[in-house]
Parts: sequence; structure tokens; C-alpha cells
Amino acid sequence: MRGKKKKREKPQVISYLVILFLTALFLYPVWHTFVVSLSDSVFANQPGFKFWPPRVTFDAYQKVFSTDTVFTGYYNTLIRTGAGTIITLVITYFAAFALSHKELPGARFFNVLIIFTMFFSGGLIPQYLNIKSLGLLNTRWALILPGAAGAWNFIIMRNFVAGISKEMEEAAKIDGASVWQVMIRIMLPLSKPVLAVIGLWSVVGHWNAWFDALLYANKAKLVVLQTVVRRLIDQGNEMAASGLQVTMADATPVSVRAATVIVATLPVLMAYPFAQKYLVKGTMVGAVKG
Repeated sequence: MRGKKKKREKPQVISYLVILFLTALFLYPVWHTFVVSLSDSVFANQPGFKFWPPRVTFDAYQKVFSTDTVFTGYYNTLIRTGAGTIITLVITYFAAFALSHKELPGARFFNVLIIFTMFFSGGLIPQYLNIKSLGLLNTRWALILPGAAGAWNFIIMRNFVAGISKEMEEAAKIDGASVWQVMIRIMLPLSKPVLAVIGLWSVVGHWNAWFDALLYANKAKLVVLQTVVRRLIDQGNEMAASGLQVTMADATPVSVRAATVIVATLPVLMAYPFAQKYLVKGTMVGAVKG
């Protein structure tokens, strides 16, 4: 009996060791950045692995928050992320609920039309001209509306809604519920897992976006947080290209850049645990059923 137990325990120990190794491998870059952000310039510029600074200092964070640019970026990113996620969830859920009913006239046509956008795009220049013609340039709407409706999000949510038992919807209609009541009171609570998944994807997408802000919102008051990080990282190269005798470490200290990255990624990292229990369930059910 003892021999059999040992044989059963060995594969489990190996699995745990592999999982532990992969976890450390994935978490170390984040830990390395955090340690560098707490280090002085001398230790931060030293090559090699860093597990803990010899002297903890918060000078890098003081420099990050000493300018209003970071606060402006945070403000604009929070507005963009909040409004963009809500609009994405509303549009995607409404479209998914309507087109999950195959008996709806034109449902097949609209499904094909939405999927068509996954394979063909008008391109960057037509999109820019379209946003300009709509008067959205240098406004927050230019960062929210173009990506509000995504074909992939629609497919995931439509398949999830279509997988919910239709008997519940039919029973509600027999009891006198309208289409809006069925959609809000019946189907919406049952769609929490997929809503959490789509919402998390939307939050991460808006929080990490910077290229569209660079194209469509050039005003200083509309700068987003990731653009601030990008400019800070590129600052050393720009000064070197201009012919100034300044090193990257002197232009933009490594510790300051690391502190900026931590400040920019911390809110998203804190949001993941709250949506984790819905993430796998919503993704698997929405991708398989339909």
C-alpha cells in the first residue's frame, strides 16, 4: 500500500513543481520591475537579476507623481476605460440577445455582416478620415466609439446567450413578460460570466491602448496613461538622437521608468482576482456553444 501511495504522489509532486516554476517564471518580470522601482539609480542600472534592493527608496515614485502629466493620464484613462467598457457591454449584449434568435428576420445577414468585419478592414487612413468627418478628432469619443463594438466579443456573447435554455424565456413570455423584461430580468443575470469576461477584455484593451490616442487625440489635456509611459521610455532615445551628450539613465532613470510601469499596470492587476471566477467559465461556454 505504501508503494502504491508513493507512486501516486510522485506525478503530483512533479506537477506542482512545474506549476511553481512556471508561476515564478511569469511573475519574475513584474517583481523585477517592482524591485527596480524601489532602487536607487546605481543599483537599478546594474545588470543581472534583482530580488531586493539593498536600500529601499521611494524617490522614483516621488518623481513620477511630481508632474501633473501622470494625473492627467490617469484621469483620461479612467474615463475612457469606464465609459468604453459600459458602452461595449451594452452594445454587445443587445446585439447578442437579438441575433441569438434565429427566427429574427435578417438575423443570418447581420451575423454574416458582423463576422465579415473580422477579416476585412477599411484601413488606417479611411478610419482616420471617417473619425475626422464625424467631428470626433481631439475628443474622448474618438478613443471610445471606434472600438465600442467588436466582432469577437459579439460572437462570444451571442454563443453564450444562445446556450441558455429557451424554456426559461418561453415561460417568462407565457407569464406576460415583454421582450425587454426577458432581456433585463431573465437573460441578463444569467449572462454574468460572459459579461465579466467581455468587460475584463474591454478594460484591459482600453487601459493599455495608446496608439489611437496618439492619432486621434493630440491635445495635452487628452493624454492617456500609456502614452505617458511610452513617452517616458522613449525620452532617452529622443535626447540621444538630438545630439545631446546625455545617457539614457541620466535622461530617464531606469527606476523612474519602472515606477511608471508599476503605477500604470497596478489597477489592472488588482482587477483580475475579482473577475477570475467568471473568466474561464464565460470564455469556454461562449466559445463552445452556439
